[in-house]
Amino acid sequence: MQLKSILNFVQPHQGFVYGAVHQRNKGQRTVLDIEIRPRKNRQPVCSRCGKPGPGYDTLPVRRFEFVPL
Repeated sequence: MQLKSILNFVQPHQGFVYGAVHQRNKGQRTVLDIEIRPRKNRQPVCSRCGKPGPGYDTLPVRRFEFVPL
């Protein structure tokens, strides 16, 4: 099973698609960088109120830590 399939099963994000997966070393740890992008032909939805909005977040790329696998 591919990593993207596992992520879609464990942590689905409606309206988004998992993109490229990159592996890198950070000291003694191995880190996976996974890109998430908006799904094409899908109207954006506000994360606060749940209503359709004019566009997705356009802030610079950010990193989040997830539960270690």
